[in-house]
Amino acid sequence: MSINQNGIYLQPQQNIISASNGMNPTQITIPTQLTPSISSLSQQYQQYQLQQLQQQQQQQNIQPNQQQTINIESPINCNLKLNNQNLEKITTFEQFQQLDVVQQSQLFYQLHESFLNLSSHDGKQIGRLKIKQTSIDVINLEIESNPNYEIIVQNSTKKFYFKGMINSVGKQQGICEDSHFLSKDFTTIGVADGVGSWRSVGIDPGEYSRFLMSFIYGQSLTTPYLKPYELIESAYRESVNIPGSSTICILKIIGSKVYSGLVGDSSFIQIRKDQIYFRSNEQTHKPNFPYQLGQNSVDKPSSGVYMEHPIQENDIFVIGTDGFFDNIFDQEIVKAIKEVNSIESFFKCLMELAKSKSQDPEAQTPIGQRNGKIGGKNDDITVGCFVISKLNK
Repeated sequence: MSINQNGIYLQPQQNIISASNGMNPTQITIPTQLTPSISSLSQQYQQYQLQQLQQQQQQQNIQPNQQQTINIESPINCNLKLNNQNLEKITTFEQFQQLDVVQQSQLFYQLHESFLNLSSHDGKQIGRLKIKQTSIDVINLEIESNPNYEIIVQNSTKKFYFKGMINSVGKQQGICEDSHFLSKDFTTIGVADGVGSWRSVGIDPGEYSRFLMSFIYGQSLTTPYLKPYELIESAYRESVNIPGSSTICILKIIGSKVYSGLVGDSSFIQIRKDQIYFRSNEQTHKPNFPYQLGQNSVDKPSSGVYMEHPIQENDIFVIGTDGFFDNIFDQEIVKAIKEVNSIESFFKCLMELAKSKSQDPEAQTPIGQRNGKIGGKNDDITVGCFVISKLNK
């Protein structure tokens, strides 16, 4: 939040939070004063004037800021106005300009930093914002320590969730190297595909992919504000002692957007009004060698692709591992959606089609087309089909 010169609050203001209607009550603690400022003179003269100002202010024995608590609803859009009692006698900007630099600085200088603490309805802190005045005419509302706290104060008059189904099927009964999850609040989806070559050295390839999905599922419960990169990065850090490697794809609803993150050839499609609206690109070093996270891999979470996608109610997302997308053409997905009447039947249709084509030596498939061959790819298959739905308030 920035306030330019023409927008300085010279008249008395009340501390205000204005918010649209939301879902859950959130407690916000609001400071009543601003933090120090420095004028725009030369650095040397600034320092001299500031030293004078600090000496004067310290003699006045300023007390720490008082705190005020306001209950609002969240998620919301916050418009914050800060009251500065020092300005109560200044009613026009012309009056302000007539003051010398020390007098101007005195109007803004405070000994104590100001913070805005965001807490959930159960009292758990979910964000910490710092109010910092970088000059006389600029005030910044900074997000302290974690950039993802921004989601707490963004507009969310529409609350969306993923409605649908997801499952994994192994190419051999009782064995599956794929893994997946759907978060408890239906806002986060993930798929992972363990790299099969680890089996040749006695390692279960599914162990690593299952760990990634299990860890991120837990993170989605305890830290619901994290975006895909932070979720993938935290899971990657925790997995350093687990043998194996895996591709990964995460979708996360925040406000009116889906945030995506992927490393490797697990992928997704966004469909709107029976047309492909967005299609992610798989990451491979060469054929049958996807980007992957894990031991002995040069790829890192930062090697992935991270994007945000505006969503509308009734948008459809199809997410899956390469065992699905290597066997199913995008056009077959669009065709299937026109032939069904529910997201459940859409999921069943795609899963059965992928299983059938993966075992058909005469099938026309994307991987066969890329390799100049015919026939399906016999592989573990994970697919999820979800429609963006609005939560009834």
